[in-house]
Amino acid sequence: MINFLKNKIFVKRLSVIALGSLIPFAFAPYNLHFISILILSVLFYYWSKSDSAHESFVLGYLFGFAMFGTGVSWLHISINLFGGVNIFGALLFTYIFIAYLALYPALCGYLLVRFFKHVKVIALPPLWLLTEWCRGWMLTGFPWLNIGSSQTDSVLASFAPVFGDYGVTFFVCVSSMAIIMVIAGDTKQKFASIFLLMIIITSSIILTDINWTNDLKKDIDIVLIQGAISQKQKWKPEQRQKTYEIYSNLSKPFWSSDLIVWPETAIPSLYHLADDFIKPISNKEISSNAFFMSGIAYEDKESNNYFNSVLLINSKHHFYHKYHLVPFGEYLPFKSLLDEILNFLKIPMSNFTSGNPEEKIFETDRGIFGMSICYEDAYGTEIRKALPNANILINVSNDAWFGDSFAPHQHLQIARMRAIENGRYLLRSTNTGISAVIDNKGNVVSRSPQFKPHALSATVKLYDGETPFSKFGNSLILTFCILILILSFMFKEVFSVNISK
Repeated sequence: MINFLKNKIFVKRLSVIALGSLIPFAFAPYNLHFISILILSVLFYYWSKSDSAHESFVLGYLFGFAMFGTGVSWLHISINLFGGVNIFGALLFTYIFIAYLALYPALCGYLLVRFFKHVKVIALPPLWLLTEWCRGWMLTGFPWLNIGSSQTDSVLASFAPVFGDYGVTFFVCVSSMAIIMVIAGDTKQKFASIFLLMIIITSSIILTDINWTNDLKKDIDIVLIQGAISQKQKWKPEQRQKTYEIYSNLSKPFWSSDLIVWPETAIPSLYHLADDFIKPISNKEISSNAFFMSGIAYEDKESNNYFNSVLLINSKHHFYHKYHLVPFGEYLPFKSLLDEILNFLKIPMSNFTSGNPEEKIFETDRGIFGMSICYEDAYGTEIRKALPNANILINVSNDAWFGDSFAPHQHLQIARMRAIENGRYLLRSTNTGISAVIDNKGNVVSRSPQFKPHALSATVKLYDGETPFSKFGNSLILTFCILILILSFMFKEVFSVNISK
């Protein structure tokens, strides 16, 4: 063992595995946001001192595999217990998926040493951001555990309304590099890095006090109904009446409010087969004050397409159809290639169709609601499509798929980042929790207990206007990072920075 420890390569590889497995603790429910900066400092130091693109790839891959292996370890549980997949198929799919995700930090390390050997200090933050951004859209994307999202409770979150969570990622990486230079740089590098950290902190504090959007001075009373229906029981015919009674009884005291929201597929039926739910609700809506909203599956009879939808009842029936579907959960990509494999592994498939990406809002006289369903709120570019029209953001979800794991807490944190980016309240209605009311600064105003039937009522504010992120999306930070990489590559000798230790 002592001989192994004398091997520097072995020690580095072992340490990045340990560090990668700790990164998820920067996220909810632990919220140790500062450790993401410290942990990345160590990984970045290894890359900065490396002359081997291959070894940098390996270090990045091991780090990424440990990070996602720990951070999304809940995936195989949801696939196996609730997705109807045998344990072999669930573990295999999870392993392949994590192995794929680990390629992005690995690619960052490889490109850094291969093309930016003499300007690593400058090139590393934009390169990390760009590889993280690619992970968020390639093969439909998986923007889970974005480093920026770990900072919802830190001062760095104030950059989100300007640059989005990828912008926050960039400033985390810059801070990590600055810490390296303070510890391992020469005297000039130490002072420059301290000055840079002071600028970042000061800018964050100044931005915190800026209100990017306008309070319309119009409040609405809302209630989020959490039925806590077991995923195993939810779609059973014998559970149907009980489900209706649970949701209707929880809603009964709140029909004088402005809006009642049930979560994703709270009505366990296709719309045209759900009269036993919808007719009593429609009658109640007519005789009361509240608008009603619920997740439901919808079949278009003309096209024979199925949609994961939200129904709004306010004298008429309106629908929002989910656009960004979950691959292998709501639809099957590469169907002709994968059908036989999935049948062998006994992986069941849904067959939903994507809705119109431009139809993101419900326009009512009580406010304009920007809609999303479940996983869509992980995509900042999806949520901002409802802006600037939406006065409030609403997400219906069903985190019962994740069981008692990190995932519901991580998902809530992601939703908080969407509220910060767009300067809007965000209502989050889920089946088993965590249902929550999030204000325009990303603070959780109130939340439901997990796994318990609960009615969460609150008075919320409506906003208008746009944050820079709502207006420009990721284009500002992406353009800036690409420009840095181009200039540092073209003028390597001018921007060359070496770490002395």
